[in-house]
Amino acid sequence: MDEYTHAPAEDQDELDAVHIVDNGEPLVDFLKFCPAIQFTAVHPVFEFPRVHVVRLSVAKMLADAISRLPAGYILQVVEGYRPIQVQRAMFCHALLEARKRLPEADEITILREAGRYSAPPDARTPPPHLTGGAVDLGLLGPDGEMLDMHSPFELTDMRQAGMFVKGLSDGAQNNRALLRQVLDPTGLTNYSDEWWHWSYGDNGWALRVGASHAIYDKVEVPANAHWVGDLSKMPA
Repeated sequence: MDEYTHAPAEDQDELDAVHIVDNGEPLVDFLKFCPAIQFTAVHPVFEFPRVHVVRLSVAKMLADAISRLPAGYILQVVEGYRPIQVQRAMFCHALLEARKRLPEADEITILREAGRYSAPPDARTPPPHLTGGAVDLGLLGPDGEMLDMHSPFELTDMRQAGMFVKGLSDGAQNNRALLRQVLDPTGLTNYSDEWWHWSYGDNGWALRVGASHAIYDKVEVPANAHWVGDLSKMPA
C-alpha cells in the first residue's frame, strides 16, 4: 500500500454520525478582528474568489494564536469560509487529481482518495469551510516569506500534505512544530491529512475532541461580506 491508497484520517461514516446543534454564532470579518493576520491575495491552487470571514470563536482563536507567535512571525490565512459552489468545484478537482494518481483504481477508492483532500459537498457532514469553523493557514517568517512546511516535496505534491508525513526536512518538521505550538492551545484542531487545515466547532472537531455534538452547521455568507478576487470566476 503506497501513500496514495490509505483511508482518510477521518472516516466519513463517523463524521456523518455526528449530531449538530448550531449555536447561532455569527460570521465575522477576521481581518477586522485580527488586523495582524496576513490574508494572501493568491490561492496556491485555485483562482476562485474568497471571502475573509469565520465564526466569532474561530476569529478569537486566531487572535490567540497571533499572541503566541515569536516576534517577527506572522499568521497567514489562505481561506476561511467557503461557499458551496466553490466546494463543489474543488471536490471535482480532487476527483480528477485522484484519477491521475490512481489510474487503475475503482470508483470507491477514487472517492475515498479525493475525500482525503476535499470534503464531499453533498455528504451528510457539512464541509468544514461551509460552517465558518475551518481555516487554511501557514506562517510567515521575519523575512516576510512563507515558512517551509513541505521540503523536500513540492508544495503541490500531496505526499507532503499529512501533518506527520515521513521524509520531511528538519526545517519543515520544525516549522510544522511551531505551527502546532501556536495553534494547539487555542482550541483549533488539525485535520491530520492536511497540515494547513484547522477547525473548531464542525463535525471533524467534534470527533477529534470527543464532543457530544458539533456546534456549527453550514451557514450562508453575509450579504455585505467583502470578496477578494474576480467574482466572474465564481463557479456556477
